Amino acid sequence: MVSCDAGMSPTRGQVIINNRIVSYLRWGSGARHVLLLHGVTSSARSWWRVAPGIASLGYCVTAFDMPGHGESNLIGHHDIAHIADHLSAACDALAIPIHTLIGHSWGGATALVMAQSQPLQRLILIDPLIKLDPSGGAQLVAKYGEGVGHSSAETLPWLTARNKLWHRCDVQWKAEALQQCRREAVEGLLLNSGEWDITPLFAQTSIKTLCLVADEASTIIPPTSIPTIQKALGQHAGRWVQIAGTDHNMYRGGFDVTMPRLIEWLKEGSDDPTSN
Repeated sequence: MVSCDAGMSPTRGQVIINNRIVSYLRWGSGARHVLLLHGVTSSARSWWRVAPGIASLGYCVTAFDMPGHGESNLIGHHDIAHIADHLSAACDALAIPIHTLIGHSWGGATALVMAQSQPLQRLILIDPLIKLDPSGGAQLVAKYGEGVGHSSAETLPWLTARNKLWHRCDVQWKAEALQQCRREAVEGLLLNSGEWDITPLFAQTSIKTLCLVADEASTIIPPTSIPTIQKALGQHAGRWVQIAGTDHNMYRGGFDVTMPRLIEWLKEGSDDPTSN
């Protein structure tokens, strides 16, 4: 196995919330904290390049394994509100005062819900999951559940073939995440989390928010939600940044164009007198 730590190896820790393990990785030791939340069938390892880049700015960076993913236990409820409450409790138990919350896809949905109750300074959503209708869940399970529970040796060849713009370490950590992922977590989100649409939360979020969006052909944000989101961001000094040529996993295959925009947003916040 190649070394995939981008020059900064994280430490592994865990906290028990309601008799369930929440596992996490941590980079850096700064006074300001950044929390990272990954998407379905990934793990905290997916941030292997993003986290060191943020930590190098002086932040302490923590990435949770989402419930039923990585080394974290499943929990009994799959709706976004319960996931957000579970991870907020983990932050409280670890005494993490979140400065910036960053979430991708499912993690983006969770981050947006968490932002309603967490005293954040910055919120970054990377092609977030905005709405879900379980009537089409079976097709989504077939798509996103492929390879779940299978060995890395089995999934590495097709992951490599399908994701030619990914770094080899992105492929490696995705293969590991698929092997660790529990199918109940995937089916729980896509089939049993109810029908929901959190678009209205953008208008209720006064936190400065950066929404990084994949190419028009690849984003999972519904076209009908875009005008509402853009209007809400404009009202709260937020920003909508759509990056051409990126796919939904834009911090992997589109790392070189996505990461600079993320870092730019963090640096803008570093001069904010309320950011310490």
